[in-house]
Amino acid sequence: MDYTILKEIIALAEAYQQQTKADTWQKVQFVSWIINEANKPERPPAPAAFVPSQDGLISMFLGIAYKYAQFYSRRVFRNTQIYSLDDFAVLVSLFPDKEFKKIDVLRMCIQEKSSGNEVLKRLLREELLQERENPADARSKLLSLTDKGRTQYGLIQRGISKMAGHIVGDLNAEEKNLLLQVLMKLHQFHKPYFEENDEETLNKLLN
Repeated sequence: MDYTILKEIIALAEAYQQQTKADTWQKVQFVSWIINEANKPERPPAPAAFVPSQDGLISMFLGIAYKYAQFYSRRVFRNTQIYSLDDFAVLVSLFPDKEFKKIDVLRMCIQEKSSGNEVLKRLLREELLQERENPADARSKLLSLTDKGRTQYGLIQRGISKMAGHIVGDLNAEEKNLLLQVLMKLHQFHKPYFEENDEETLNKLLN
């Protein structure tokens, strides 16, 4: 299990206590302090009190939001043959009667080839998916949902709808609209890098 996010939160809490001398835990004040720290001009980091940059905080909280979604989804998928959000994404991409090549399904679901193929194998093994030869390309196969797959998809629709409403919390309509615009903008930015999957480019960006 990756404890990176937890370690960063603990570091933030320690820095908050050191800087504010707070005797009691106040969630609202802690969150406000994080935002203020992220918006301050760049300065040399204090060795004893690490505070992530604004970009670091955004990345961290995006990761945390996904973990919350995973946490809730496990309850929604309980007592079904759907194992994860990756499974669910595949079913969504093919529902109700769509048919795509494996590689296209993985791209639509933002899943890497190695781990994504394992998801597809499991869904085929569980008979939620079926495959057939691609008449336009003998080197590939076409995937579609089985009746069983459509049934499993139907079983979780109410739970997924309630989960989606819960994940956005108490955001108002204006905040939801703004968040959606920001997330869509990020999606459009990252999508080409994911689809090209060029190691040389990614190494230059990340190393």
